[in-house]
Amino acid sequence: MANVSSARLRRRFNAMAQRRLYYERKSEQPGRLARHEVWRHAYLAHPYLIGARDDRVAQRFRDVFLNVMEIEPGGKLGPVPFARDDIYMQTFTHLLEEYEFRLGGLPPDDVVQAAREPLVRYFEHGAPIGFKMFEGYSAPTTPVLVKYGKRQHLEPMLRHGDLKLSNAESYNNPALLDAARDNETARTFVYPTYKERMRDESSASFEGHTIDFGNDDFEIPLVFNDYYLFSLCECIHHRMATDFNADAALVIRDPKRFTQALTAAFAAQHPDWIGMSGKVVYYDPYRDRTKFRIPEMAKHFRYGYQREFRVAFRPRCEIASELEPLYLSIGPMADYADLLLA
Repeated sequence: MANVSSARLRRRFNAMAQRRLYYERKSEQPGRLARHEVWRHAYLAHPYLIGARDDRVAQRFRDVFLNVMEIEPGGKLGPVPFARDDIYMQTFTHLLEEYEFRLGGLPPDDVVQAAREPLVRYFEHGAPIGFKMFEGYSAPTTPVLVKYGKRQHLEPMLRHGDLKLSNAESYNNPALLDAARDNETARTFVYPTYKERMRDESSASFEGHTIDFGNDDFEIPLVFNDYYLFSLCECIHHRMATDFNADAALVIRDPKRFTQALTAAFAAQHPDWIGMSGKVVYYDPYRDRTKFRIPEMAKHFRYGYQREFRVAFRPRCEIASELEPLYLSIGPMADYADLLLA
């Protein structure tokens, strides 16, 4: 939990500045900087984690590690293929650079072990259940949506279109699995304070307010009202069955038809609510304060590997009573969905 003092911040920042100049001099020589060097230089130019507590850096390492590893088609764990602009590999490189200046080497063994634990659980009983579930299934080549869950719930959904819409606040429940639990009525950002602290300041002005932060970065919560949501995955994903303790998956071969049917069924009961649907936007709390405009359709980037597609509904005005789960029927789905069992 240790905070970083102003004196340590200045020492680290000066060392980083020297390293940054090294990359800048190297970039002027024949040949280009390697991709990871470009990412390292970008972090050294704005070392947003330099003043973060150790536990916050460790949590960020775990969040990113979840997204740079994947269950491959053969059922084994391997690195995610990445493009030149991949945000997770960039951020992973930033973390390695931060640990180099923070500890003089790689992340501590206990941090790496904690990051690996969620991934190791996929293989506790041999091949991941999600891999077994889809073995031999000829997946559509067109876009799909996938609902992971219990057979007892997905069979009625297939036959009759019976489904449950949960209110967002119900997901902030300690009893839920880690992959499902989240505060869905708040989005939190982190303001890095290293520049102020190197000037021996302990407060900052933010949107007209003076924030006292001491020797730490400070969090900025965006809180909004409760709403309904129905979550799916935008692809067949071998991790999800384990993450959601699922023994079945419903592959929806006509996402547009499903979304329209769900929206119509909800509107029949709540015609004055606003419907939303689409891929979830995953934001970095340290760097993406302006990445999204619809908070109900955004989540912390630790959940990015889930590739969520959601259908959500928010009221146009304040609701006097607390929301309760809502049960809808959208009609039989057997002609445009497949049920896969573990």
